[in-house]
Amino acid sequence: MRRMVLTLAGAAVLAACGGAGPSSTAPPATSGAGSSGTAVSTGSTSLGTVLTDSRGFTLYYFLPEKNSTIGACTGGCLTTWPALVVTGTPTAASGVTGTLATVSVMVNGASATEVTYNGWPLHTFSGDTAAAQTSGNGIGGNWFAAMPGTTATSTGAASGSGATATPSNTPGGYGY
Repeated sequence: MRRMVLTLAGAAVLAACGGAGPSSTAPPATSGAGSSGTAVSTGSTSLGTVLTDSRGFTLYYFLPEKNSTIGACTGGCLTTWPALVVTGTPTAASGVTGTLATVSVMVNGASATEVTYNGWPLHTFSGDTAAAQTSGNGIGGNWFAAMPGTTATSTGAASGSGATATPSNTPGGYGY
């Protein structure tokens, strides 16, 4: 009985975070906690130009985190969608036209500083295993690749003009 309850509880957590995505055994797709002065760059992908971390991995935003809402992605969600964290000041490479800032979050029980872009906390996706992949875009209708044109009011529904793209075929899952 205890095993079944724990199994069901684990499944609920995974479903809430877009459990249709990969397990936490995938390599973390983040610049990593403690990286000083994380640079946000741009990269070319099948979606067009997206924001990337220092390794060239696509950065995503989560609709429930609009205007830096803290706590929308916690616990198991952060395993699938690691926060882009920094210990110094984030820097923008050429092509990154929006405003970079930071917000305090809890990552694995410790306080961390997450990078934001035009008010959106930035994440990577554990399912992206190489630079320029965008497999997290559109998951659950809540996760979208951040692009240079992503604004504080982006919804993930617009394509073109760099706002963000809506995928035509993405994996399921709730995404939060």
